[in-house]
Amino acid sequence: LKAIPHTCVQRTIRMIKIIDNGGFSKRLFFVGASGFLASSYSLFATNVIKPALFYTYPPCGRLSSNAGMVIDELTLIGSFLGMLLAGHFADLWGRKKLYGFELALLIIATLGMVQASEGFRAQHPDGTHESTMDIYSWLAWWRFALGVGIGAEACGLSLSVLPLTYTNHLTQSPLVAIITAEWVATKSRGRMLASVFAMQPVARLLAFGVGLAALEIVSAHFGMPPDELDNGDFKTKLVADQVWRWVTGIAIIPAAFAVGLRFTIPETPRYYADILKDVAMAIRKAAKLYTETTPPQGNTEAEQLAANDNNNNDDDSRSQISADSTAAVQGWYTGAWHYLQHPPARNRLLRVSTLMALVDIGWYSLSMDSPSALSSSWNDPLSSSSFSSTTTATTTTNPYTLADASCPQFLSWRTDPSASTSIYRELQSNATAYMLIVSIGAILGNIALVLLIDRFHRRKLLALTFSMLALLFAVSGTTVLATNRAPGPALIATDVVFGIMHFFFSFGPKTLILVVAAEIFPTVYRGTFYGIAAGMGKVGAIIIRPIIGRTGRLPMALGIRLVVVAPVMLLGAWLAWGLPEVQRIAVKAEEGRRNEEEGGTTGDEMSDLEGVERASLREGVFGRGGDDGRREKQPRVFGSGGRKTGWWTRFWRELETMTLEEVAPNPA
Repeated sequence: LKAIPHTCVQRTIRMIKIIDNGGFSKRLFFVGASGFLASSYSLFATNVIKPALFYTYPPCGRLSSNAGMVIDELTLIGSFLGMLLAGHFADLWGRKKLYGFELALLIIATLGMVQASEGFRAQHPDGTHESTMDIYSWLAWWRFALGVGIGAEACGLSLSVLPLTYTNHLTQSPLVAIITAEWVATKSRGRMLASVFAMQPVARLLAFGVGLAALEIVSAHFGMPPDELDNGDFKTKLVADQVWRWVTGIAIIPAAFAVGLRFTIPETPRYYADILKDVAMAIRKAAKLYTETTPPQGNTEAEQLAANDNNNNDDDSRSQISADSTAAVQGWYTGAWHYLQHPPARNRLLRVSTLMALVDIGWYSLSMDSPSALSSSWNDPLSSSSFSSTTTATTTTNPYTLADASCPQFLSWRTDPSASTSIYRELQSNATAYMLIVSIGAILGNIALVLLIDRFHRRKLLALTFSMLALLFAVSGTTVLATNRAPGPALIATDVVFGIMHFFFSFGPKTLILVVAAEIFPTVYRGTFYGIAAGMGKVGAIIIRPIIGRTGRLPMALGIRLVVVAPVMLLGAWLAWGLPEVQRIAVKAEEGRRNEEEGGTTGDEMSDLEGVERASLREGVFGRGGDDGRREKQPRVFGSGGRKTGWWTRFWRELETMTLEEVAPNPA
């Protein structure tokens, strides 16, 4: 450390330079992506197993006669608490202390779900049954715990939801987003965050793929034909029970792998520099990680600092127990209160929180992670005509097999209660419809975002995709209302529009809002504000979930929801346009070349000057591109000879990502 300047500002500049020289860290990507994949899989697996669970254990009279609704709400409440607590504690205690704990909670909750049971079940002489335990009470508790864990892990694993019916927007991971944003090089930040969040659709596809594989393997093991109905021998019940437990339990494998990887990532340097005020330790941590992850001579400054620090055995605890660190934590609440007294800062938090809520409202209204919603657009895959002539159903007195008029939820495992379908066909058709309508569009949307995120301003792209979704919501809703879901070309066109909507959700709001939320808050408050914003999204979900649950099977309910949500998406576009800039037109290289030709400042010297300018921004409460509510004026782009470039060059240019300190300077 003797080789570098000793002022706080200069050391911070060096820390940022070390991180920026590290480039796109594959190790950081795998650490963030593995945890996001594990938590997303745990949520999305629920939609795979819901029919099997309800088929094996009819939710008749359970949990106030609406087991699915109660479990959904408890899961959302758990995720809301997890987001708030994890985000805030990450600011007070450090990001790394919680990084892994939430996945450990996920593993415990998953084990609890897999082992949930009815206990001892006895049959009375009058034919009624009584159990010593209620499986749905256990599931409700474990889903709440799982919601807390996933809310902490993905206070944005963006955001997605659910429990037993909707789970796509629960993952808005604060910890994943914060650690990734603070560790990654500035130039790679957009691509890195988009790549990590792309694990959401991958996890959904994996969940349904595992579901199909488990269904095939378990059915073959028990010798159950695909079209076999329950004939009283409990074979179909045994298959369904094993399928949902296997699909749920598989989530433990990627979660355990992710926990192991997270031990390889130290505390973020920005936490040391900006919260604990220990810039020397921040430099050590940055030098240590990027010396290990970059090739020889790839980050010479990091190698030099690491070599100078070989005999330094400081660990995380030494800095955190210092008197200065304790004072910094104690003054956090006062500082946060004063910071939010500034209207631009308060507006930034309110704007992002509202956008999170609007995204959840739009996604829940689409409800395309729900089997029942998929069946409303899928071309009658569950009709009795899909069964072979050898299908037989035996009428028995088994209380598990007969539908009871006093229990309207007895057939709730069927997306279409009026159709005669087997549990095998139900699970198979749900997975097939999901992969064709939802998965393809979502994955393509995330791929497009990874490739293009540095070509467009984030706020403009977010506003554009919100506007496109408003148009698609209106078109699809009108089509559904006009055709009444009748089979034919109109229904096929509706399916295509649904797929396009999933593309734009992944290309824009559902992923991009998570990226922006990780960038636009000061480091000292980033965890808390991100958690609040993501938590507000869950508040919107908690409100709209009962509405959709009670109206989901009513005629035209889906079409009406789609039309009503269209103006909500337009509101999102308006709010997104007012977000602060996190990118600017890259003109440094061209200006540096011209300056060198004129004998002026070189490109490297300009970089150093910009570093000093960034440092000066950090010394004030607000700065250019920060919380003053003004966006930096974008310069014109000129080609060789000073000529103005053509429209295509201006349109397809790669934008320069601003440092976190420029986007949101820390208060003095």
